[in-house]
Amino acid sequence: MISPLISLNPPQRITVLNNAKNQVDIQGRGVGKSYSIGWEINRIVRTMPRSVTSITGRTFGQIYTRTLPSTMKFLEELGFTKDKDFVIGRKPPKAFKEPFEKISRFENFISFANGTGFLMLSQERAGSARGPNLDREIVDEALTLNKPRYDQEVSPANRGNEDHFGFKSLHPVAQHHGFRYVSSMPYSIEQRWLLDFGAYYMEEAGIPLFDNWNRIVKLQLQLITAYKENNTRLFKDIWNEALRLKKQITPFTSRDGTLFTLANAFDNIENLGMSYIVREFDKQSQLTFMVEILNWVIDQIEDCYYHLDSSRHIYYDAYNDDYIRSMAENSDWDTSSLEKETCQYDLDCDPNRPLEVVPDWGSKIALFSIAQERNYNFVTKMAEPVDCTINEFFVKSDGPGVMIDNLVDKTCAYYNAHPTRRIIYFRDRYGDSRQPNAKNSRTYNEQAIERFARNGWTVESKVHKGMEPPQHDKYLLWMNMLKGNDPRYPKMIINGRKCKYTLISMNNTKVIDKEGKFEKDKSSERKNSILPEEATHFGDAVDKRIWTKYGHILTMNQSTFVSPRL
Repeated sequence: MISPLISLNPPQRITVLNNAKNQVDIQGRGVGKSYSIGWEINRIVRTMPRSVTSITGRTFGQIYTRTLPSTMKFLEELGFTKDKDFVIGRKPPKAFKEPFEKISRFENFISFANGTGFLMLSQERAGSARGPNLDREIVDEALTLNKPRYDQEVSPANRGNEDHFGFKSLHPVAQHHGFRYVSSMPYSIEQRWLLDFGAYYMEEAGIPLFDNWNRIVKLQLQLITAYKENNTRLFKDIWNEALRLKKQITPFTSRDGTLFTLANAFDNIENLGMSYIVREFDKQSQLTFMVEILNWVIDQIEDCYYHLDSSRHIYYDAYNDDYIRSMAENSDWDTSSLEKETCQYDLDCDPNRPLEVVPDWGSKIALFSIAQERNYNFVTKMAEPVDCTINEFFVKSDGPGVMIDNLVDKTCAYYNAHPTRRIIYFRDRYGDSRQPNAKNSRTYNEQAIERFARNGWTVESKVHKGMEPPQHDKYLLWMNMLKGNDPRYPKMIINGRKCKYTLISMNNTKVIDKEGKFEKDKSSERKNSILPEEATHFGDAVDKRIWTKYGHILTMNQSTFVSPRL
């Protein structure tokens, strides 16, 4: 029974009323993804008592800090009480029933009083996927999964107990041996397998789901403008047109029993209010707003400046599972404390090394890309030199001076516990020439460095030699580094969880040919188009550091490079 105090938005009503065997939900921020996992657990507990379901994440840290806190809060709203109705990470009381499958270890297990259990699995922890036969699969933030590995290790365990819940049962459960994937919008080539689940809209009903969805998102951007201009008539007309298009993509279950849904903050407007959407529109960079709030479907361009081939994996995730686990145990799984992330949550942040910080100063956005050199490859799990892009920070413009201070303070707050309080700061020419305002004699870079010093950091400045290098040379440098087979360069890897917008920027930067020379297409910075003007900025920031550190290798012997046309 659903509490009368819980108000269901349209995506949530679809979840409650639909009995699809499999469900894939791609939802933006503000829709209520925590509800999806919470309701899924609630339904499994009530319909498959004594079953075992997996909850899989790229790491345990992801599950502990992202999935559990919001899910547990929602279960409490449904009437479940921790330690009375369920326990986490310890052997359950004797009064609790046991699952049909024998459970011997409980450190990553959630036990309910009626014997239903949920086994938390980490792809990064060797052997964690080995366990009992499963009755169902749940994955939160499915875009972070290594899908081939998941298909080999977890999905094959989704078997057994047909006599209790399956075709041998007198009362078979539709969701038995199915799966539930919940995720934000994929933003890289490796993650697009999630969108493949929605292909049946076109194949079975001739509905161009993703094209229509992005048309709706365009209208929703116009809605925001009409609302801010207090143009009631225009707002009503656009709203009705968006509703008309929404009806054309009404969710339905495929012939093989899979339901695929898309949703964004407008689907929860009754609870959020239009003021929330406008506030986020004003506060966030356009890129963040488009992807995180409006759930824009990103299509990587064909002629990409960066050779981010899906066959060469450079993305990774690196939660410090041991540290987070100790926090969870010491706080008795207090969800509020687990949600407060700092650099101590990041396994790829070496406390004994300085942070490499590179800025990019735009008129509407200021950002830092954070990196470190390491001798361990978090993608291949091998000891070798790598260049890691480990984090990113950005702020929307509130005036140049304020923007710089806020960005530095935001970065320093996250790395407050970093013991090596030293920064290698990669200056850019633009930041050395521009001043926040006419009255301030300090440049952008000078003000940022001074602000770091006020926060207790020692800053060492670096800048590439000579003039700004041609885009063609940067293109060649990236091509050779991303191949990963030239021993003169370290491997280039990127934290896919922490550097989402860096990857979006790199995946959507087009290369253009000008008289045989390759350049980066930066026209998106000048256009008021769907791809926001900030789209190339994160890539620009990474470019500066990579060229400063490794550009000399390229210029030492240009003849060693093969033409990119071959």
